Amino acid sequence: MIRILCEVAQAAYIALTVSIASTWEYVWHGPRLPKWDLKFQLTRDIMHSLILAATPQYKDDRDIDKINVYAIAESLQNKPIPEPKLSPGEGSYHIFSVPAQQASVNEATFKNVGIHQDRFQQLCRDDLQGAERQIGCEMVVAAETARQLKHMLGAKSDLLACRPLYPEEKVLVYIHGGGFIVGNAASCRQLVCRLSREAGVRVLVVDYRLAPQNPFPAPLYDVYIAYLYLLQQGFMPERIVVAGDSAGGNLSLALVHLAQMTKAPKPGGLVLLSPLSDAANDLPSCQRNRNYDILAKQPVESPLAYTRLYYAPGQRFSEQMRHEMADLLVSPVNGDFAMFPPTLIQCGTHEVLIDDIIKLHAAIQAQSPETAVLEQYQDMLHVFHVHFYRPESIQAVAGIGRFIRDL
Repeated sequence: MIRILCEVAQAAYIALTVSIASTWEYVWHGPRLPKWDLKFQLTRDIMHSLILAATPQYKDDRDIDKINVYAIAESLQNKPIPEPKLSPGEGSYHIFSVPAQQASVNEATFKNVGIHQDRFQQLCRDDLQGAERQIGCEMVVAAETARQLKHMLGAKSDLLACRPLYPEEKVLVYIHGGGFIVGNAASCRQLVCRLSREAGVRVLVVDYRLAPQNPFPAPLYDVYIAYLYLLQQGFMPERIVVAGDSAGGNLSLALVHLAQMTKAPKPGGLVLLSPLSDAANDLPSCQRNRNYDILAKQPVESPLAYTRLYYAPGQRFSEQMRHEMADLLVSPVNGDFAMFPPTLIQCGTHEVLIDDIIKLHAAIQAQSPETAVLEQYQDMLHVFHVHFYRPESIQAVAGIGRFIRDL
């Protein structure tokens, strides 16, 4: 309790001091970017400062032997974050779990996944031979979508059951972000509810295991098992749309590559919100936009880089590690995009990942012309969609809804 109170007091002090400095800058020098209002600039500066304060900053591995990456990650995961609720007028949700052993996979399933075959097969063995493991999930439906479904199917329909409500039902699978190390299904509940309303679909959110305690490929493996579970429940692959933000965008892309490599049916569409697609490199926008974006991204050479914590926590960086992290299941920008599902990518012009995202869009377009649509929102930041009062957020979420309805 004392630790929590101290953390709250520290956060309040940071928020107060940053608010004063940011407001002073705004009043005397104007907004940092033309479309920023004071509320948006304050939110960015406070959140960015809190992230910096919570995570030590390192440029390289010089002090790696002194760093307990697991303790640092655990301190981030244990931050007291209020769980967002949904009012009856917004929507409803149901928390449940999927047995990891229920998916029809075995070691042979992963015989063609390349250099990481052993890692996937070990996870498969652990599930088949160990104690029963559950993958947390959450089914979310917006109130307006629920009314439409009940009008069509009847008032007694169980809208939160994880099975098709009718033969060709379309469903959205959402993969939350958080740098692979924080976040859960609840953290994106408000955004997911808005997507359900705009797209007119139910949404399944996957609570995958987090790094560094569960490094690559555990998060991707969990997303893959949850996707196979939907197929087993009777959802048609072409009626499944997969969406994800940030690290969740990485996992969404990698899921399609993994499905192709294991000869599983690919989903009918992808929606990527500020996706991280290149885990092995830091492109110029990481420096160019660091004073604008909310995301505090450490270079891949840092032992606390999110991608390092995801792939090889606590290990020294090397060119061999960079080569391994360039694999398409870790850096999906390097994958095969022939016959790729229709893809909508949204990002802000001033986020640190913008160069990464433009590179991804070009890679898809090179192999599957007219498959991917990239929407850049002027002056916006990483996953700006969560700033619900902003017109850009309203426009982007509505655009996602239209994209999903049109598939």
